[in-house]
Amino acid sequence: MQIINPENPTLVLDGKEHEIEKLDYNAKYYIDQVQDLNAQMTQLKAKMHQVEVARAGFISLLKAELDKKVYSDGDTDDEEIGDEASGD
Repeated sequence: MQIINPENPTLVLDGKEHEIEKLDYNAKYYIDQVQDLNAQMTQLKAKMHQVEVARAGFISLLKAELDKKVYSDGDTDDEEIGDEASGD
């Protein structure tokens, strides 16, 4: 579906042209609904992209945090390996 000719808005659907001014109320309503849904789809795609980028950012932050190998009790993986190696 495409709207062409700003001077005389015309709907192009399945290769056929329809002058919007000559359409009945229901057809005009459906055109409005499709245009609104197209706008919503564009917004949802943008939101999805934002969510994907934010998710990737948090995964990156988590990886950096895990690479520190520091835990809430202050232990690190290196200390645990040292303890095991000494037989403690």
